[in-house]
Amino acid sequence: MTTDDNDRIRAAWRSFTDLNEELLELALADGELDDGSAATLLARLVGHIQYSGLLLNSDPARPTLINTQYSPWNWGHSNPDTLYLSARIDDAHDYRVSGTLGSVAQTTFGVYTGKDDQGTSVKVLAEDLAIAEDGSFEIIFGREPRGTNWFELPPGADSFCAYQTYGDWDRQRKGTIRIECLGDVPAAAPQSVSAAIDAFTTHLTDSRDLFTIWVNDIPARVFGALPKNFAIPPMQPPSAMAGAWFVPIAWELAEGQAMVIEYEIPDGSPYVGICLTDRWSAMIDIETRQTSLNLGQSDVVGGRVRILLSTEDFGVPNWLDARGYRGGVVTWRASTPNQPAAPTVTVIGTDEIDRYFDPSQRLTAAERAAAMVKRHAHFAERNTP
Repeated sequence: MTTDDNDRIRAAWRSFTDLNEELLELALADGELDDGSAATLLARLVGHIQYSGLLLNSDPARPTLINTQYSPWNWGHSNPDTLYLSARIDDAHDYRVSGTLGSVAQTTFGVYTGKDDQGTSVKVLAEDLAIAEDGSFEIIFGREPRGTNWFELPPGADSFCAYQTYGDWDRQRKGTIRIECLGDVPAAAPQSVSAAIDAFTTHLTDSRDLFTIWVNDIPARVFGALPKNFAIPPMQPPSAMAGAWFVPIAWELAEGQAMVIEYEIPDGSPYVGICLTDRWSAMIDIETRQTSLNLGQSDVVGGRVRILLSTEDFGVPNWLDARGYRGGVVTWRASTPNQPAAPTVTVIGTDEIDRYFDPSQRLTAAERAAAMVKRHAHFAERNTP
């Protein structure tokens, strides 16, 4: 290695450290942070570095599925009930996705262009595929028709994602999914120092863009424009999984306030869930706190679910744990072919909780702790390869 190579490597690393200083300042410029957002910021930055490192080492000609929810990076209003498996691809190759479906409530697949709400996609529901009797399947994403389950690979395609959504954490199990590049792929050659530095420099630009999208652009342009404490009609963003309807609710509570969210279960829906995300579109402590609820975890009365969002635990079973936060976004999801009714949102005083939730139906601290132990065990099993 030459002296010039040493200097270029040092310069690239300085650019990396400068970038992370820039990203830190971008996050801190988001205004006065509440305790929850401030406490997670350093971990979010490290998670972004980890996730970006996975992307730096990915190769569309040799795609590898990574669990993008398990990474400390989980911006993008992910769903705690969904196991996300993603791989980097491109539009110069054809791809075969195969495996065996599990027993989760819904499995969907997608090929995407772009990383934000302006991207395009090709989405596939597992129930629309030709599936073998043993549950095995094969999908081709390619440029020319091929096989039974063929879908056209769009120009500019850069990512593949498989979504396995749990409706019952106790009984349902994930499937097995693989992806491979079709056609002749030459053996990988050693990378030169110059090529490695060039790739790293390009990676820094991608890292900045990805961080900025989820920490600044979309929160400001999309969620920042939402009326506070109000449920808009359900929508289907281009980047969402197939068949899913979303209602993002920008919430903000003063001291002594709580929020009641009530929704009707859509007819025939295989999945309905709700979860908290912070101001940067990241899920909040999903493994250790009750910051999400699906139907299997909720008390249902007459086809309706009533949930309490509060910054204190009042023992309500259907509770979304917002401790440490003054605001954020709570996202309601439903998988259904037709647009469902929007949830209703009511801000109340904490002294009014007994009017909405039966005081005799409250959990003790020990019961809540036991539920959290069970919650963590589920994620440990789900995230084990």
